[in-house]
Amino acid sequence: MANNDKLTTSVQTAVPADAKSINIFALPDSYFADPTPWFKKLRDEDPIHQNADGSLLLTRYGDVKALWRDLTGLVDKREQFERRFGNGPVFQHHTSGMLFRDPPAHDRLRHIVNPFFTQSSIERLSAYIDTRVDELLANATEMRELDFVKDFAFGLPISVICRILGVPNEDGYYLHTLGAKILFVLNPHVSQDDIDAGHAATTQFMDYLRPFIHLARARPDLDPTDNIISAMVYAEKQGDEISEDEILHMCILMLNGGHETTTNLMGVGLNGLLDHPDQISRWRDQPELLPFAIEELIRFVSPLQLQGRRTTREVKVPSGVIPADTEVVISPAAANRDERVFDNPDGLDIGRKPNAHLAFGAGIHVCIGRPLARLEASIALPKILKHFSRIERSGTPEFNRNARFRGLARLPVRLEP
Repeated sequence: MANNDKLTTSVQTAVPADAKSINIFALPDSYFADPTPWFKKLRDEDPIHQNADGSLLLTRYGDVKALWRDLTGLVDKREQFERRFGNGPVFQHHTSGMLFRDPPAHDRLRHIVNPFFTQSSIERLSAYIDTRVDELLANATEMRELDFVKDFAFGLPISVICRILGVPNEDGYYLHTLGAKILFVLNPHVSQDDIDAGHAATTQFMDYLRPFIHLARARPDLDPTDNIISAMVYAEKQGDEISEDEILHMCILMLNGGHETTTNLMGVGLNGLLDHPDQISRWRDQPELLPFAIEELIRFVSPLQLQGRRTTREVKVPSGVIPADTEVVISPAAANRDERVFDNPDGLDIGRKPNAHLAFGAGIHVCIGRPLARLEASIALPKILKHFSRIERSGTPEFNRNARFRGLARLPVRLEP
């Protein structure tokens, strides 16, 4: 659903003969159609790959995990972001939330919102998610032919995260369009127009959220368990160290992270299942495989493709040494296809175990919303397979031209109950 350039999967993948010539700042369309062979080339021949800007790209599982878990050798990206974006709204956003901040600021912010993403808190949303899935299934049954991304995969997580955040569900698409522009600037190569669009979207998103914060402040009976806005305003009232800008940027981060990952997981996940019809039959015959199937789809899809950090000191990883003061790009998606860890990594095996994938990160920056993504997928996907006896593509899937977050812009399907 991101408003980025789209790419059909009919493009042929052509991987360079020399891994060292791969430039993530100038990727061709064939990469976005299928990055898997590119990652394999890098893992096999150039696991610590130097990009055109001097940064290093890590693609092997052991290296990615080691760097992610190193708590003392990495810092946030204020300096790099200021060079890229200037000291404007999109810079302020990406340096004010917890995603790109280190302790103690990271821990202070995560502590406030963490209660909403514990397993017990997430499970309380089960009834709402179940009802919302049934509504989307009824609509899909009536349509028969639809864009699965727009008409199903997007509608579920955006409504759930709006509920958690405390904003009207009908505003979800508008907020998504703003969020997509804010996230897109994190790609390796963006234009000044993209950055300007990110600045404008950040300002619009903050302006949208301010009235909800002011309303929460005015409530004498404010309940911090109602929603995330209430929780952060309550923390502010109790004297916790949190500014209004931090509240605003944390809300944007929560909405972006709370729906984009799940939308991509379900869209690309269903597309992957359609490429492996034997696994659809297996899932229908063995519903007890549900938890393993969800983890396998998360590994197989790996919605987060690339993430960047900077070293403060020399860091040793299995494939070599990362020098101090180096920009590093790590690829959990590449790590999750590493044959050194996973048997037949490019295959989809819904019974795979063990499955210690890195799709949700590792260390202190492990994705806070992972229980929510798992719950939504574990309710929606089995119901889809049970409700429809036949699911087939009715057109060519279109992938977003987005190196950081892999997702489908469109997945045309035909359904038979």
